[in-house]
Amino acid sequence: MADIDKRNGGTRGGYNNRKRRFREDDEFDRRPSHRPYQEPAHLKVRKQLLAIAESPFKKTDEEIQVIADTVAEHYEDDELRGNFPDLVLQIVVDQALKIPFVAAVILALNLKRPDLAQEVLTRATTALNEHFRTGAWREVKLLLRFLACLQGMLEVEGVFPVLEELFSRSADLQAASIDDVSENPIEDTRS
Repeated sequence: MADIDKRNGGTRGGYNNRKRRFREDDEFDRRPSHRPYQEPAHLKVRKQLLAIAESPFKKTDEEIQVIADTVAEHYEDDELRGNFPDLVLQIVVDQALKIPFVAAVILALNLKRPDLAQEVLTRATTALNEHFRTGAWREVKLLLRFLACLQGMLEVEGVFPVLEELFSRSADLQAASIDDVSENPIEDTRS
């Protein structure tokens, strides 16, 4: 019988005589407060850039300004500064429909952090030259389109002389190929 008394807290019925507390009884919350999770700046910017102009419920011009403000505010973050130009070029090549929106972010960023916008331009022209040398014409076309959207940041003539030169060369090549076909008609060898 003594064992039963000790197991049940000294009473036979096993009733727990502990006072129950309710939230209304406390003047303050006894739980430890947790800081809300703050996402690193480079991940936040990445998500914002990937989702730009995706939702019809968000105003695109506000999204562009928020992204530019976030990048300018967290400019001291080494990961953001190192990854941002690469991310921009990756989106330009992988998601061609977002080129005007990404270019608008760079134009807005140019007002706050011209050095980072210049870094994006430098990397874009380097990538353009590399793709041009390797013959990756799709990437060349997309990067030229991106640079054309950034016309306001470029010098007076910008990218248009390059586009005019490409157009004149393609017209010359097409005219030469038409002349070659008319001079050497395909003969019917089934006689």
